[in-house]
Amino acid sequence: MITSVNTSFTYLLLLLLAPSTSASFFSSNKDECELYLAPSHLKNAASHGFGLGIFAGKHIHQGEILTDLREVLIPLYDSSTLDATHPPLREYLWPAVGCVPELAVHTTDRTKAFWFGGGISSMAPCTSKGFNVEISAGGNFAGAPRWNVVEDSDGSVPSRDDPHAGSYSYRHGMTYIAARDIAPGEELVVDCTDDNFDHLSLQNYKRINSYKADDGHMCLDNVRIGESQVANAGKGLVAAKSISKDDIVLSSPVVPIHRRDLFGDGTGTGKTAISGINNYQLMLNYALGHEDSDLLLLPYGPFVNYINGSGGSAGQKANAVLKWHKTGEKEMEAPRRLQFHHHELFSEYAKAVTETHGKGLVIDIVALDNIGAGEEIFLDYGEAWTKAYEEHVKRYQAPSDASTYRTADQWFHNKKLNPNPEFLKTVDELAKDPYPDNLQTICYYDSDAKIEKVDEETNTSYAVWNDDAPPHECMRPCNILERYPDPEDEDRMLYTAEMMHFEGEEKYWFCNMRPGKHIARDVDYDGILIVDKAYTHDIFLEQAFRHEIGVPDDFFPREWLRSKVRRRAEQEPTRSDVGDEFRRKKTNVVISRKSPKEEL
Repeated sequence: MITSVNTSFTYLLLLLLAPSTSASFFSSNKDECELYLAPSHLKNAASHGFGLGIFAGKHIHQGEILTDLREVLIPLYDSSTLDATHPPLREYLWPAVGCVPELAVHTTDRTKAFWFGGGISSMAPCTSKGFNVEISAGGNFAGAPRWNVVEDSDGSVPSRDDPHAGSYSYRHGMTYIAARDIAPGEELVVDCTDDNFDHLSLQNYKRINSYKADDGHMCLDNVRIGESQVANAGKGLVAAKSISKDDIVLSSPVVPIHRRDLFGDGTGTGKTAISGINNYQLMLNYALGHEDSDLLLLPYGPFVNYINGSGGSAGQKANAVLKWHKTGEKEMEAPRRLQFHHHELFSEYAKAVTETHGKGLVIDIVALDNIGAGEEIFLDYGEAWTKAYEEHVKRYQAPSDASTYRTADQWFHNKKLNPNPEFLKTVDELAKDPYPDNLQTICYYDSDAKIEKVDEETNTSYAVWNDDAPPHECMRPCNILERYPDPEDEDRMLYTAEMMHFEGEEKYWFCNMRPGKHIARDVDYDGILIVDKAYTHDIFLEQAFRHEIGVPDDFFPREWLRSKVRRRAEQEPTRSDVGDEFRRKKTNVVISRKSPKEEL
């Protein structure tokens, strides 16, 4: 779906509130392809990444919103290895701080909080200059969580009484807006700061690409996102038009992951930040794997992570199957950065595959039967997954707070529990009518706040919260002291808040405020959020279901299977094979859209 809006800050709200009754972005004309995948000549020309990009098949006007390209947002927390070893997976992760900071406060160490989105956020070149698409979390704030979560608006989030609780991401609202007119055949390029990637300037790149979707490249018009037929399974992938048996429903590149990277802190010990939470990352539920292999494959193409399984209690028959993509001679003979399906990985050992940058593989989702328009796409998740899920349902014991627990987003949108969401409670009001125990109040308040005066006797800084000085990036605990009407708009409420220090704030120069108490007046409603306390969200439930999606028995080559490979034959890849030159992401850096201050 594409919707035209004014490119002011209001687009941030509108793109996340776009009505579901609007016309679909995807064309019903079989002779047209509005978006498609093809080898990225921009990545090749700039020596920045490799493989496939996403291209416009039709004209996209400036200010139009690509709302049907929203992706599942999958968080990953507390890893001790991602920045230290920089595996291929790290190339597809974004730091939560600075983009989706409400995910960062779910943990006690924000430096180890990441999110994965697939689609544009994983495939498109990323640059601070020359981009043609902006991410929805731009604007005055680092994030907009009140409108960035759509799953609870239709009541689809399971309660903690349900075995589905915490088994999939409830968050899938990241969408994109065209920063300028985009011509047919042009590759999509996303706005980001230079701190995210090694510098990439695309100001003068050739905008029109010669590829056309009908030249054998991968059209994205076959499917759309919809409500799943499976109860309490959230969203699903639905056929946008009729698909014939043996036709490709969807194609997606995959990134290799070592199984230990999704277990505990990634060291293989199962250690987690605190006791009593799930040892496995939620990302495991979206990865493809074989029970006899340490290699997992995470699809990062558009839409593929919405496909639900036919096993377990779903009661649905699989109508699609995983197959490896078939490449022609043209693709195999292309320069390495234009290649996207490297057959040589099939003869490597699993460990070597998980450590090799600059080489990838592509899967196809192929129709097993004729699929009618509007029908949901289902895969067979495999016998091991089905057995594990059935065992999970049998032994599942709901937490003691199951009947009353609500995530922050569920609570915020519940008119009965929160009848006046536009009125945030003061500390005096909370003393009489507190929020649920798992919720906390968070404010945006950065180290460059405008200080009006400092009371040296009480060591208290008094500031005015300036909504005209974006971007606001630092989220910190706060106490609401006062609520009052805006003198210039009586229908708008302003707040006085005490801004609290938090452990680790010194790691972020834009959060590191002077010692003592900080009181800020005229805080805007949008600068205050009600969020989940660290480790209280459903995804941390110790009993939440975790299991990779099973691949067909003959899908993994024998070199990737433990039982088929002698241990003494396992070899470490050489540095030349690892592909260091394909590492683009900067690690162990603080992401900010501001310029660092010389003094804090």
